[in-house]
Amino acid sequence: MHFRRHAFHTITAAILAGLLAAPSGARAAEPITLTARLAHPVMKSGARPTNYLRIGLNGCAPQRTADRTPVNVAFVIDRSGSMTGERIAQARGAAVMAIKRLDDKDIASVVIFDDKVDVPVPAQKVADHNYFIDRILQVAARGNTAIYAGVNAGADEVRKFKDPQRLNRVVLLSDGLANVGPSRPDDFAELGRRLLAEGISVSTIGLGAQYNEDLMLQLARAADGNHAFASAPTDLVQIFNREFDDVLASCAQMVSIDVELAPGVRAVRALSRDGAIEGAHAKFQLNQVYAATEHYVLMEVAFDAGSAEEREVGVVHVSYMAPDTGARQTLDAPIRARFGGSDAEVAANVDKAVMESVLEQSTRERAARAIALRDQGRIEEARALLGQNTREINAYLAVTPSPALSSMSKQYEGLVTGMAKPAEWNAQRKQMRQMDSMGLIGGSRY
Repeated sequence: MHFRRHAFHTITAAILAGLLAAPSGARAAEPITLTARLAHPVMKSGARPTNYLRIGLNGCAPQRTADRTPVNVAFVIDRSGSMTGERIAQARGAAVMAIKRLDDKDIASVVIFDDKVDVPVPAQKVADHNYFIDRILQVAARGNTAIYAGVNAGADEVRKFKDPQRLNRVVLLSDGLANVGPSRPDDFAELGRRLLAEGISVSTIGLGAQYNEDLMLQLARAADGNHAFASAPTDLVQIFNREFDDVLASCAQMVSIDVELAPGVRAVRALSRDGAIEGAHAKFQLNQVYAATEHYVLMEVAFDAGSAEEREVGVVHVSYMAPDTGARQTLDAPIRARFGGSDAEVAANVDKAVMESVLEQSTRERAARAIALRDQGRIEEARALLGQNTREINAYLAVTPSPALSSMSKQYEGLVTGMAKPAEWNAQRKQMRQMDSMGLIGGSRY
């Protein structure tokens, strides 16, 4: 069976999503690999089952080499009055550490903001570490918090040297609420989508108990970056390091995924990340695939009753840029399924890896609803949803071991216990939002 190919180009540049590379100088050694798997590759005759499609992009093994992909990064640092003392000192230290990991192949800039925005270091090559460090160490706290303007200024610096063969990213650090300029999470989600369309991703780091985690998470997710919660200033260096360990280990950039389904199969909804879904077609974009990491997209699909023979029910087209050469590469993977299985055969052919991802995403959706209920003061209803998460995960673990899901279950159990304590809720809410970010989950990133 032949499927018409839909070429579409995503301008989703280099992700810096963890912001920081595997041992200085990791580089893609081999092309990425593509898999397309259904949760139920065998279905019963006459059934019209709901199914799930998991598209996996597996990153190459990194090599230690000086020929890594260069970065183009803007550090956007909050200097509002609440950052005074240890917070601004630790922020300066984390930024200095990050600069020391870069070299003269890289472009960096430093933007600072309160109610006004300044650019102490315009975008330039990191040829003189001391030049950057001296200016970072002069940053002092004052004023209000114009986060939106700060991110825009950081993006302007990245644009000066934006290049698809660089990892183009803004890294935002703030400890407060946006109280100058746009301040709604939706405003920041739209900003993130616009930057992603330009090929600029954004990672956000929230420090302490007062920042708006909804705003920071929406910005990072829309721009295909990471969100991290630093409960104390001393967490910042570790978080910055984790960010850079990802960024310099790039196997593919400007990644587009085009799913084309056969007649009788339709895309229902995306579960793991936003995508454009219409009938038998779905499109997704990623900024980057990292070395030694699987990135996946999960979507719900629906089938009309089908024939008994195994057949191709769709195809996944992937296009990406190899960061070392700038050449555009393509990958295709068929989606195969058959009807006619007995109950036992259907059960025996369930793809456990896909079902684990389904469980992960369904519990995250439920956790988001629990946050909304807790915000309304409906504490017991929120706790009931998180309790349902732990029960479903533990039932799965009783049959199939999964270190990633086991860790999630323990986190949800702790949240159920502490949710009724108002003094602890603010930090718990931030932890839950961080769990809902796009960080690594058991070696996979969604």
